[in-house]
Amino acid sequence: MRNFFYSSGLLFVIVNDAVIMNRSGHMERQGILFQRINQAIQPPPLNDEERMHAVAVSILSCPGGNSVWGMLDSCMPREIYRRVSAAGQPAVQRYIAEFYPLSPLAAARKIIDKAGRQSIRILTWWDSDYPALLREIQWPPLVLYVKGSLPSGCAVAVVGTRKSDSRSSAVARRIGGDLAARGYAVVSGMAVGIDREAHLGALDNAGATVGVLANGIDIAYPLPNRDLYRRIEAAAGSALISEYPPGIYAGKWTFVRRNRIISGLCVGTVVVKAGGRSGALITARHSLEQNREVFACAGNSFDDEYAGCHRLIRNGAVLVSRTDDIIAELSRFVVARPLPAGDDDSRVRAPVRSCGFDHDPDTLPGRILQMLSMRGYDLDALVRAVAASPGEVNEAVVELELEGRILRNGNTLSRL
Repeated sequence: MRNFFYSSGLLFVIVNDAVIMNRSGHMERQGILFQRINQAIQPPPLNDEERMHAVAVSILSCPGGNSVWGMLDSCMPREIYRRVSAAGQPAVQRYIAEFYPLSPLAAARKIIDKAGRQSIRILTWWDSDYPALLREIQWPPLVLYVKGSLPSGCAVAVVGTRKSDSRSSAVARRIGGDLAARGYAVVSGMAVGIDREAHLGALDNAGATVGVLANGIDIAYPLPNRDLYRRIEAAAGSALISEYPPGIYAGKWTFVRRNRIISGLCVGTVVVKAGGRSGALITARHSLEQNREVFACAGNSFDDEYAGCHRLIRNGAVLVSRTDDIIAELSRFVVARPLPAGDDDSRVRAPVRSCGFDHDPDTLPGRILQMLSMRGYDLDALVRAVAASPGEVNEAVVELELEGRILRNGNTLSRL
């Protein structure tokens, strides 16, 4: 069964809920043809002033509440900033204001200056070389800070627990290496454990890898991965990326938030080892909601450290017993084609698949999701809106964050 959705002048074909998408040019990887379609309408290159406004918009407090993402297809950054300013005095997010001025434009100037001194590239949603797959997710990062060169080919995410053992580490490194040898870029989150091994597998096979950081691009974190940070930075065709400006340190919620980028860059996500509450399940959930493929490796039937993988497999993830299982599933992709000129820019997406995280609307997590579906809330206002104690709301919010259902910007919550 095929489904279709239209976006930015292109028609994308979905086969079994897997999105096929590419732009400008073409490439062939392991017998799979991915055609990049030349767009009839490309946004003009950003001048320095527009780029400054793009950075300013990306650090605004509660951008979701200001409907920034709803303006992307029709407005350039300066116009978005003007509209947001008309609704009230804009300010930067609280955690960024600890390092940069409270005025968004003043902070943007300082960020751009700092990035220039450190040879950090600032890539915006409006740039033609912004990753095409990432552009299509529900909450794309408006700005990416980049060290190195983003690979142009097809990518697969390989993720899992930080508490890997020798077996799962070897599996992650082998999958990363095998995918790299087949021409796929390997994307992961630069954590210790499975992430590290996947990155190393790609690098050891002279392949491309992308490390998605949960902190500023200039901070090598965690410390045991400083050597990996340097290897990726120096490797041809590989990159380190972050949506956080230079100098910003990681927080618990930044790890949750970056997972949508890991999956959003890729046609599929492989979960090598994950317990029942592993952060890797958030990446898998995002992959499902973005209509990408999900793969999982199985462990011992009674091993709780594989409980997350087993749940994914029960809910339809592709079981991986060897890397060829991944390659075979991806080979079902078909070629995208352009829509005739003049068609309406509306989109119909394939139904989102469930992976076992649904909440009854009568429960507190369910009520919170309903409230956040309408607009963003700060935590204090949310406590009042759902008429529950701060402790109960905090517990439910953490649960929803771990499931990847909500996004926290400082003290402000939005639904993903």
